[in-house]
Amino acid sequence: MGLVARARSAETFRAFRHRNYRFLWAGQTGHSMALWMDQVARAALILELTDDNALALSLVIAIRLAPTLLFGLLAGAIADRANRKHLLMATQSTTMATHLAMALLAVSGVIEVWHVYAAAFVAGSAMAFNQPVRQSLIPMVVPREDLMNAIALNSSAVSFMRIGGGSLAGLLLIPFAPGEVYFVMVAIYVGVLATTLALQIEGEGQRKKPKGGLLSEVGAGFGYVRQNPDLALVTVLAVILFVFGFPYQQVFMPLLAKDTLDIGNSGIGFLAGATGAGAFIGSIVVAARGSKRPGLQLMLNMVVFGMALILISLQATVIGTALLLALAGAMTVTYMAFTNSILLSNSDPDMHGRVMSLLSLDRGLIPLGAIGAGLLAEYAGVRPGLFTMGAIVLAASLISLLLFGKRLATITTSGEPVARGSHGAAVVETAPAPVTNP
Repeated sequence: MGLVARARSAETFRAFRHRNYRFLWAGQTGHSMALWMDQVARAALILELTDDNALALSLVIAIRLAPTLLFGLLAGAIADRANRKHLLMATQSTTMATHLAMALLAVSGVIEVWHVYAAAFVAGSAMAFNQPVRQSLIPMVVPREDLMNAIALNSSAVSFMRIGGGSLAGLLLIPFAPGEVYFVMVAIYVGVLATTLALQIEGEGQRKKPKGGLLSEVGAGFGYVRQNPDLALVTVLAVILFVFGFPYQQVFMPLLAKDTLDIGNSGIGFLAGATGAGAFIGSIVVAARGSKRPGLQLMLNMVVFGMALILISLQATVIGTALLLALAGAMTVTYMAFTNSILLSNSDPDMHGRVMSLLSLDRGLIPLGAIGAGLLAEYAGVRPGLFTMGAIVLAASLISLLLFGKRLATITTSGEPVARGSHGAAVVETAPAPVTNP
């Protein structure tokens, strides 16, 4: 039994065999910790400055995510032509500088609401470029057979830092003000930059660079996805999660903590940690087991997620809310792990940046959902608003399952992009394996 357990453990963490992936994962871990700390501290700060105004909270979330919609496609094209390591360094340095400015403004007592909005936009702009670059680096540091495992372990880092980052921010907000928490984030980013500097990416110089202009390359990305119906379907269906699902975390969770459950700023961190605990468990399960039908799993996850949101809106206890948030976290993180794996496994390495930027374009629609969620919370109430969002997710997921269930069941992450023949038969196209440095 001991040998079997060790073998399963080694299989679960097999992507860590590769040196560059270990550094990339460590950077993702630190980046995610600061990201979740920022989410908790920013929510506490804006609610403090605006007397718990739900619309102000939704507006800062919208501003934080708007650059993804504005710059996401351009970021993907740049990721496919620029040195990805250098671009990652630039985005992380920008985020660190933004956190330092927030810390200094808040601690000095001169911070105003517009400062929070401005900082959110700058940090969001850096994130718009960071995400497609970071995701497109994964296939460059692990072989194709370890790609699904690497993506799931990356998701586990993000998920665990929901617990670590969110909970740490919540604990720090008990004795300290939000501005002092931002100093901690700056220190974390020093470590993130160090891990990125340690990356040794082979094949970066040999990577085929696009020859056209940026706008033409953006168009080429659209054309590439349009020619692959599986990529297009998965990208479009992600809109359900980004527009109607994710606002539960950015808008409703802080409001549940402060207004409904009355557990204060530290409660925001506690609920974020509960969500992260579920997400971490979900990502480890994906890393260990994967899925033979990841396409179909996407919609099944969303059905469960929609039901969880509805139940959260009806829950009156802190523990019950935390358990249901854990379930919601597990569903969303596994959804994103399967989505990322499908897109990267079924696309050409030279198109990874642009393909992932289309998913970022979906993510850029989160502000629309955040504003809608803020309006619902402000005028209908927190619980009715969350119930409505959950019902929309559930209904949209069931309809998508009925319409596209058979096609989703054929999508794989085998590392061999699947195209459709003229009669619907699967045609396998073998892509070259990425360069890796064990």
